[in-house]
Amino acid sequence: MKPFLSIVIPVYNVEDYVEKCIRSCYDQELPISDFEVIVVNDGTNDSSLEICEYLQNEFPTLKIISQENKGLSGARNTGLQHATGEYVWFVDSDDWIKSNCLNPLITLLKSTSPDLLWMGHCVVKDGKVIKYYIPQYLKTPVKGNEFYANHLEGLYYIWKFIYSRKFLLENNLKFYEGLIYEDLEFTPRALNVAESCITLPESFYYYLIREGSIVNKMQQRNINARFLIIENHLKLYSAASNSEIFKRAILQTCLESFIGTVKMAARSGIPLPKFTATLWHSLKAEERNSNINYSYNKLMKINLSLYHKVYHILFRTYKAFFR
Repeated sequence: MKPFLSIVIPVYNVEDYVEKCIRSCYDQELPISDFEVIVVNDGTNDSSLEICEYLQNEFPTLKIISQENKGLSGARNTGLQHATGEYVWFVDSDDWIKSNCLNPLITLLKSTSPDLLWMGHCVVKDGKVIKYYIPQYLKTPVKGNEFYANHLEGLYYIWKFIYSRKFLLENNLKFYEGLIYEDLEFTPRALNVAESCITLPESFYYYLIREGSIVNKMQQRNINARFLIIENHLKLYSAASNSEIFKRAILQTCLESFIGTVKMAARSGIPLPKFTATLWHSLKAEERNSNINYSYNKLMKINLSLYHKVYHILFRTYKAFFR
């Protein structure tokens, strides 16, 4: 009998965290046949793989798939290829899930059969829960474009979603490989085609903030990735002719993300990629053709490069006087 839920855990150099993650997935009061746990060893070069193999002795149903390093997106894609459950939950290997949470999750999924379920989460730092995010309960399922516009609240994290495997495969929804901030790129694409989205107002996922994370270290590749994602979102905006609510929301996201990324680059002293000026021109043109009338700095509107330089100088001056 095939499992109902597949839990996919990409693993790369997480020897201090992966055991807790895997054990949390098995700390569940329901038949082991109802779910499967798939670890994708993404070319790890610490003892993460050995830890997973050791746990396989305790949990014989644990599947381990090894591959050369492809990054988080590539590992998720591999996990999806090997998943057999009706639904798929992508869990990061330095996080963990709540004990006995799978039973209510599976019960809800079986009774509603949505394209995706969105749940709450806890933020953990220095061993303490510092924030709880509990989503609004939806009495009836909503389409993905409405969910994106009215309910997502900027929380794009893939692990907040449980996806129908059939929905992902039929819509050819794969993760963009070689890109950081892949959740930002993937989530709008998925919601743009989702017909049925539900929420669960429970915080079943523990998100660990830790030092050394790529997304927390601002470098040129971070800035380049963010602008590339905005460019992809703008293409999505142009193609989404059937949903005004989605188009308005995704254009708003593009404008906010663009301005935020320019400021981020300026604060870190990172130059803007060459294609940024063309992207900014396209964004302003789309804004003029819409009814958004987004408010942003006049200098940015006139000269993006000069705004970047001035913001950098002002930020350095502020730090010098107030640090």
